[in-house]
Amino acid sequence: MDIYDFFQNLRINHAHQRSGDAHMKANDAYRQTNDLEEKIDSLSLAVLALSELLEEVGFTKEIILKKIEQIDLRDGKLDGKLVLRKSCDNCGRVIASRHIACIYCGEHMSKNGIL
Repeated sequence: MDIYDFFQNLRINHAHQRSGDAHMKANDAYRQTNDLEEKIDSLSLAVLALSELLEEVGFTKEIILKKIEQIDLRDGKLDGKLVLRKSCDNCGRVIASRHIACIYCGEHMSKNGIL
């Protein structure tokens, strides 16, 4: 075997390895997608049940939709998403909800610091 064949075999083996890695990632993505679809289906059922219960006790769809709009606007955008933000109890600055401590003053965040 000459050096060209040796390097070609290395490249082929490397390509097979990358192909296997891509296949594993695709399978993981497929499983994650299925998990998310199941969660969405479950949440859809819960929302439908709650909506029907609210209508049974006197809340109209208009009242429910208005409340959804009010909640959606809490983050400043009417976009169907709610991005919760925290305000530091110590310095008052707004920080991302994923932080457990203020990035400005170091104060640990309380659960009621959500805007």
